[in-house]
Amino acid sequence: MADVELHIATNGYDGASGTKDEPFATLERARDEIRLLKKHPNPPTGAITVVIHSGTYYLNDTFRLFGDDSGSDDAPIIYRSAGDGGVILSGGREVSDFGAGSGDVQQADVSSLGLHRLASEHTDPIQPFELFFDDERMDLARWPSHDASDPYDGQWAYISGIPKEGTYTQFHYAGDTPSSWTDTEGAQVHIFPNYDWADQFIGVESIDPKNSLITLKDRTRYDLQPGRRFYIRGVFEALDSPKEWYFDRNTDTLFFLPPKPISNGSVVISYLDHVISLEHTSHVVFEGLTFQHSRSHMVTITGGSNNTISKSGISNIGGFSAQIDGGTNNALRGCDITQTGRGGVMLSGGDRPSLTPGNNSVENCHIHHYSRLAKCYNAAVNITGCGNRIVHNLIHHAPHNAILLSGNDHLIEYNEIHNVVSEVQDAGAFYLGRDWSERGNVVRYNCFHDLYGYGLAKESVAENGEVIYERPRHVWAVYLDDCASGTHVFGNIFYRCALAAVMIGGGKDNVVENNIIVESYPSVHLDARWDQFFFPDTEKGVMTSMTEKLESMNYKQPPYSQRYPDITTTLETPRLPQRNRIVRNVVVYARDDIRGMSHLEEKPETAVAWHMIDMDTASTLVDSNVIWHEGQDVRIHLKTYLTDDMRHIAGEEWFQMGFDQRSVIADPLFVDPPNDNYQLEDDSPAYALGFEPIPMEKIGLVDDNHRATWPVDRHLQPGEIKKTEWTYSVKS
Repeated sequence: MADVELHIATNGYDGASGTKDEPFATLERARDEIRLLKKHPNPPTGAITVVIHSGTYYLNDTFRLFGDDSGSDDAPIIYRSAGDGGVILSGGREVSDFGAGSGDVQQADVSSLGLHRLASEHTDPIQPFELFFDDERMDLARWPSHDASDPYDGQWAYISGIPKEGTYTQFHYAGDTPSSWTDTEGAQVHIFPNYDWADQFIGVESIDPKNSLITLKDRTRYDLQPGRRFYIRGVFEALDSPKEWYFDRNTDTLFFLPPKPISNGSVVISYLDHVISLEHTSHVVFEGLTFQHSRSHMVTITGGSNNTISKSGISNIGGFSAQIDGGTNNALRGCDITQTGRGGVMLSGGDRPSLTPGNNSVENCHIHHYSRLAKCYNAAVNITGCGNRIVHNLIHHAPHNAILLSGNDHLIEYNEIHNVVSEVQDAGAFYLGRDWSERGNVVRYNCFHDLYGYGLAKESVAENGEVIYERPRHVWAVYLDDCASGTHVFGNIFYRCALAAVMIGGGKDNVVENNIIVESYPSVHLDARWDQFFFPDTEKGVMTSMTEKLESMNYKQPPYSQRYPDITTTLETPRLPQRNRIVRNVVVYARDDIRGMSHLEEKPETAVAWHMIDMDTASTLVDSNVIWHEGQDVRIHLKTYLTDDMRHIAGEEWFQMGFDQRSVIADPLFVDPPNDNYQLEDDSPAYALGFEPIPMEKIGLVDDNHRATWPVDRHLQPGEIKKTEWTYSVKS
């Protein structure tokens, strides 16, 4: 047999032949037919394609494929859209039997769906299922209600006080609303207990209206502090605004307050954990489909090789859109990913001890408006393992990271990233940290722009009962946190990355080279993070977990000692930020009255090109850069290692110390900076210093046969670096 084609349609039936005229009804029937074909005495020698015709398919169970369902290099197994209209593979259940409840609230008996079982079996701290109306996520009944005018996508309440210092389970609230509730069973808080980079969902044990006191069922990760954000959800009496819903597990009743007449839209409850599961398959392709309504990750690929999800839309998810866990050459390619409860893609593969690459990838995907429920550390791509790739993606509009990396030898290339880290502080669009052995990662030819951050400006409630949140706040484009080492940041474009383009937090052997950095204050930060933030807990004076991670990779022996020769000396001087190189960059900044880093300071003559705190002057190389402060004096903020000489110094003193000896202070000659075109003119002084042209035309999404949509709306919202404050009352 040559190529084989099977068909599925919403009007098909599984007793049919599977032809275009007599299609099957389900994916499972097509899968089973492929199994029979492969066992035939004359099996197919070419591709087997399952053509899925237009319509919405509500799956009865997760569609699972295993090793025996694999194709081969010459004969892949392909599940694709027929191209006769949209194909939706849904893990949800449609709810249509609504009747009028109290006021505008609609209610439906959903006992046939078994939602009470999902609720009782659920172990994730976030609610076990969600409700979507006309493809839009609705809010579980909450207080305060969602406010669309809030610039940070939600309306929060604020902790007004705590009963005692160091508490993890109780806090006081302001306002009368919670005090009027009579039933809080099933209620939970979404809370930032102490820091703006750590949020949690925790059940509510009780509410004491007399003392305006909330007691939680579990401890928060960090001790609770006044002024921090929270809201309460899952309370029937909080069902008071359009787009809110509530499920009464005792009566199996769903209550919903729709934003428009319910007859004008469709209601879907997410039901299945996953829609597609590939376990140790190879050469399986899903193409041109739309995946929706999973409670956890929409697609999971475990092991195997050369599996691809391409040209597809993935949305309305409780977890991540996809999890690629191990295997080789597995890819998510050309997909549109949005409205996830957590992040975009979990990507792993390869073997770190042997430094064997996985070559799994996320390519040419548009990932935006993700992490809608769990805000922190749920990135557009969480990448782990060794030798995987994130290339040609467009990532934007999210509360926290775009890329969260751990592992070795990953390639982050040709991505455009903007308007992320919008609801938190002390975070980076790209983040790596706390493991000396994670080396060889390359961040190359990306564009990072319009990054501002947001967070609590003061760490306690003011005497007048108000707290202030501000932007910009503690944000960086590339954040090499807590001794991250051996990362190469090359050929990137950074603009309007408010409080530093690159943060080197105490690590070694990092290279920041051939980048264009515009309107970032400062352009590069370097510190001795170990001395500033860590305390010794061994006789060697270093953090046990750091040494354990390093030694677990047998770092003094091949392949680590050969691939990363400098790693063998790490513990000789663990506290020293050694051998970092900042060379052949173009740095341009106009304002002279701000120096960011932790937050925006607006003071005269504070802007600096470099922010060097506890700098190792003996081994750090800063040279061959083009620096242009719009004709104003260039300054550096400097503190040399193990001294108390923190100071602003003029460029002349910096040069006399032996730094930037071959650098020039000159206009780099951008082509069109008002329109964010930072290509260099042919006669730019940067080229005389060895600067290599950046292939800007290749950055971002590309129009190819794998793209789900084209052209793509980039959702650009150019901003300005301007201090903005929001004041909230926490008076009881």
